[in-house]
Amino acid sequence: MVEFLRQLIAIPSPTGSDDASAIVRTVGDWLAENGVHHQRLGSRDKPKAIVVNPPTGPGDEVLLLNACLDTAPVGDPAQWQYPPFGAVEHEGWLYGRGSADSKAAVAILSEIARTTPLTAREPLNGRLRRVTLVFDGDEHSGRFGGIKAYTAKFGFPAFCAIGYPGPRHIVVGSRGFYRTVLTLRGALGHSGSGSVPAELAMAKLQRLLAGLERVPEQGAPADECFALRPRASVTWLRTGARTYALTPAKIECGLDIRLTPGFGREAAGRFLDALLADIARETGDAHASSLGPVNCWPAFRTPAGALLPRLLQSCARETLGHAPEFSISGPSNIGNYLAMHGTQVVAGFGVEYQRLHGPDEGVKLESIPGVHAAYALAVRRFLDGYA
Repeated sequence: MVEFLRQLIAIPSPTGSDDASAIVRTVGDWLAENGVHHQRLGSRDKPKAIVVNPPTGPGDEVLLLNACLDTAPVGDPAQWQYPPFGAVEHEGWLYGRGSADSKAAVAILSEIARTTPLTAREPLNGRLRRVTLVFDGDEHSGRFGGIKAYTAKFGFPAFCAIGYPGPRHIVVGSRGFYRTVLTLRGALGHSGSGSVPAELAMAKLQRLLAGLERVPEQGAPADECFALRPRASVTWLRTGARTYALTPAKIECGLDIRLTPGFGREAAGRFLDALLADIARETGDAHASSLGPVNCWPAFRTPAGALLPRLLQSCARETLGHAPEFSISGPSNIGNYLAMHGTQVVAGFGVEYQRLHGPDEGVKLESIPGVHAAYALAVRRFLDGYA
């Protein structure tokens, strides 16, 4: 597993700068060399995912094990002590972009596919249990192209465990998101003029940034585990022509509002409408702001007593000697997408890591065998009829 992980780290696959072809080809070659049948999803030139042991019909009860092949960008290489794609090992840690998120999980799950049967021998209650692996080459882009290609072809699984890192917690929920493009409009003015237009797009932006910090929590949390609050951010800006002489008449903003069970899509919409109304009263409304289409995934929470969290926690207790606690993730993930369609999801249990998405991302090598053992035991017990 460690040798395979080194190979994966050495292949650059940051979202936005490298396509997934090379990393998909490497994983496919490894699986083929080890006798694991698989198929690719997407076009020949732009593969989106690798699938192992897909369902054969609606009678299959599927546990989907998922990990992503693409990674976050490297950022400034000068901030890295170890080369981002060098797969350098030092004092028990293996460093490189994507080592934790989630190439270590790819190596672990590939080893399970090599050594462990993935389909039950007999149906249970009329349904055949099956473990399917999906390695997603289009996750960090935010398009989630791999998992969407899988569900379009095979439907939504009953269960899904996503191999995000961290051995001390099993992530049973995540905040959702409400995303849109906001266009702020104002009077066009000369930056050196003695008279300042009354209604400036830049003044609206300043008020928007201040107002987003006051996003409220509405309603009590769904349970004590979901203690995270909503959060609102401007994630990108575009003002048109790059000039020092003019104040912009139009500013486009990417808005990202993170949702909780007590602050969902409708609450986010009301909050944003009220904020824009306040800005219009303060600055004028001769040049009206506008919102683009909304993309929204709700927050999700898988009950701790559901089959998959119980299964993974009990297997980790036996193999690691401790029971990981249940927790909630701040960032959203494909678990939100799957949970919307009825899938029971855990979105994280994996290797020990450091500096996720930052310089010198790394994994602790001695954590790999225990995580592998926990997932391998969970696969066997699921297929044997764990209920």
